[in-house]
Amino acid sequence: MEKVTGIKSIDFKVTAYGHGVVNWNGPTTVEAYIDGNRKKLNNHSLPKLRGYSNIEKVKNSSGEEYERFKVAQDINFKETPLYISQNCIRHQLFKDDVINWQHPKIHENVDKILCSMTGLLRGYVIPKNENKRTSPLLITDFKELKGNGNYEQMGRSGSKEKQETKSGKDKSNSLFSKTTFGDTKYEAFGSINIEQLQFISLSNDYGQEAMQITTNKEGEQLAIKIENYIKSLDNSNKEVRATYNEKYVRVGTIFADGQKGILLNDAGIDVLVKKLLSMLEALAFNQAKGFMFVDSVKVDYNNFSSPNQMFRLIKNESNINPKKNEPYAVYYEKED
Repeated sequence: MEKVTGIKSIDFKVTAYGHGVVNWNGPTTVEAYIDGNRKKLNNHSLPKLRGYSNIEKVKNSSGEEYERFKVAQDINFKETPLYISQNCIRHQLFKDDVINWQHPKIHENVDKILCSMTGLLRGYVIPKNENKRTSPLLITDFKELKGNGNYEQMGRSGSKEKQETKSGKDKSNSLFSKTTFGDTKYEAFGSINIEQLQFISLSNDYGQEAMQITTNKEGEQLAIKIENYIKSLDNSNKEVRATYNEKYVRVGTIFADGQKGILLNDAGIDVLVKKLLSMLEALAFNQAKGFMFVDSVKVDYNNFSSPNQMFRLIKNESNINPKKNEPYAVYYEKED
């Protein structure tokens, strides 16, 4: 069986800093010690904490087990760390591609989606005609490392902020609480899969049709649009090519049934890889009264030949290739 050689993935490690919480989990029922007494809080604002549950099992004096809500002041931020979800990161990373996914004619304009970083790297699904592109980008949640979490109990009081209880009586005090954070440091890992990036399937035979085409001419026109878009990302690179063919075969396939699609050449892949890495390096945003910015991105152009070398950046940074020193792997070829 023919082996695929070359750079198969671009792995990266992200280090970011910030302050406060940018990704909340919403109101959560917990308990807290207030004036020396343990009280239930129904509207405690809790950020996203990895592996945290607000329920704990305890035993009473008779040895019977029962459930109760945990105490907000007792959260261990090393065991259940703060994190920013990958969905939040993806949203911020690709937010410049403003796409109305609810537009009634979006299924008739998939070519416009494919000519964007969202279409080529974030991926998409169009439910109406089941067009989709699997994202070549893997990125983990941004895990917080410092653990500077705090329990804060706050209140509103005074005549200007008086509210009414459910019974209609005035109340001058309204208590609420939050788990907040001070300075933060995040770590995350990610990877760009070359096989998924370089090939855009236009065949429905394998359930991965990125866009419906009815003729080879439409496929060729789409390839030109995608090629021109990639060239616009780096005007200095004249070698970018996106080539349509009706019979591309995955290298090593036993039953070599060709499928329609568009294949990006080495230069085209490189432009998209560098663009995505530059977007990561420039990622910074503030929301929910907190902020985060990326400080550094460490890159490995990984040409692994065995499974244990995948994501070697996590295990041993001394073995990585921080620069591209060989071609990207080619997973598809034209059927003879």
